[in-house]
Amino acid sequence: MNFGEGTIALLGDAHLYEGDPEVRAFVDFLVALPADLSALVILGDLFSAWIGRRELQRPHHLMVIEGLRRLRSRGCRILYIEGNHDFYLTRLFSGDPFERLAERSLDIQSGGRRVHLAHGDLVNRRDRQYLAWRAVSKSRVFYSLFNLLPAATRHTIVEGLERRLAMTNFAFRGGFPYGECEKYAHRQMEIGTEILVFGHFHEKLRIEYREGEKRATGYVLPAWRSGHTYLTLSPGAAPAFVSL
Repeated sequence: MNFGEGTIALLGDAHLYEGDPEVRAFVDFLVALPADLSALVILGDLFSAWIGRRELQRPHHLMVIEGLRRLRSRGCRILYIEGNHDFYLTRLFSGDPFERLAERSLDIQSGGRRVHLAHGDLVNRRDRQYLAWRAVSKSRVFYSLFNLLPAATRHTIVEGLERRLAMTNFAFRGGFPYGECEKYAHRQMEIGTEILVFGHFHEKLRIEYREGEKRATGYVLPAWRSGHTYLTLSPGAAPAFVSL
């Protein structure tokens, strides 16, 4: 996707939940974004758990979705990349409110630069236990079996999932996987990527990568809820972190 000369905002990991005061803060944040913004890209985990079934949408989901629709009505393109707290969103939300909804990653052009965007949960290939869980939990077989359960049972499962996933938010913070991220970056550099952006790790980082004559810069997004911070990509300028 080519975004030409427009400015793009990128954020991730809001982890909004029912009764969370940050839900209203996020909707207000959308209103406060610059009027000339060309696109907003959310790199996953907008909610503590989000499953793409209409009957499983709760008031806080619907409130944020309406806020995203209002932003899109201003002419801002909105894209989403699923995170590890997101499940089967494409059928319900692709096209509305998201112009594009990717399950793994997106490659875009911004100001003549090739940019790779990913949630980040697939960066660490050594975490085989997590990768196995991801493969099962995001499989169509698992989803089909889940949908056979009564709606009340599914709500109970989702509530339990939210609690367990909230606990894992702290478990993975033992250290950023610099080595695995460098390997990932070098694979992207082979196809001309100049900028990489990840969420997932809840740290604000800027990392330079080199391989021969090739150069790339990686940016890791902080959790949105920790400071209402996002990253901007603007033509002719270095990416910059901004807080509202």
